[in-house]
Amino acid sequence: MKSKKFVAILLPAFAAFMMSACEKDSPMSSQNDTVATEDAAESIASAIGADNGGVVDQMGDVLELASFGHLQAQSDELLSKATGIAKIDTSYDPVTGTWTLKLNRERGNPNGDHYAQISRTYTYQFLNKDGQPQKYWKVGADTAYTIKFNIIEGTGTHRTRHLSQKLTGLSGAFTVAGVNTRLVTINGTYERSAVDTISTSEAVRTLDHTVKLTFTDVQAPRGSRHSDVHRKLSGNISGTYTAFVTFQRGESYSEKTINRTFSIELGDGNANLHIRGLKFKCDLLLGELIRLGR
Repeated sequence: MKSKKFVAILLPAFAAFMMSACEKDSPMSSQNDTVATEDAAESIASAIGADNGGVVDQMGDVLELASFGHLQAQSDELLSKATGIAKIDTSYDPVTGTWTLKLNRERGNPNGDHYAQISRTYTYQFLNKDGQPQKYWKVGADTAYTIKFNIIEGTGTHRTRHLSQKLTGLSGAFTVAGVNTRLVTINGTYERSAVDTISTSEAVRTLDHTVKLTFTDVQAPRGSRHSDVHRKLSGNISGTYTAFVTFQRGESYSEKTINRTFSIELGDGNANLHIRGLKFKCDLLLGELIRLGR
């Protein structure tokens, strides 16, 4: 009798387990996972885009610092022609040999498909061949060899054809080597938190997310801000993406917490983004996924 009761209890639990396993392996479950991963890819593309104030925009600022025409020496007029309406304030601490730079930018048409308002605060040091601070990239006949560059904070909003974003947190730390040569090498970390709203015909959803990036030997010519820096970057980025999803209309997947690891290969103005066996191509200028038929 006890054996029959045990079987009676066990069978429903076993059936529930099997149903859950089948659901996880079902085509519908796989499709849901793919759609959630596509949302993550769109959000990552937005976080790295140059026009959006993503990390490629900050890379452009780093490369501009490593040149005669460094940012603090440029006029608002020159910057507005090259990088959007801009205001820049700088200050220098001679005790620590550290610059602080604050900037505001506006890009695009407020009524168009692409628009961004960008505010950033950086600190940075120019280091000579002995690793000691010097005030400018070039002092006398000696150029700096390294720049230590930190993103202290950032605010802003931006919009692409596929999403709108409000930035909620930003930080980063880069070591820029070889700034005494034509080609510089950037290593470091970057973290960005934001709220994205993605709209498609199936659903409208909000992704409250954090992107963490690690840069490994990313290279570009110094001072290339004014010659399409996004086309000249090469190297690799690895990262993690975490998002909490809320659907305002429809529901295109069941995943409410998205956790993904990814890798990015930079080159030719694009980023090849690899997530969970899927490959996406991102436009480094616009901060969008490149879709067939575009």
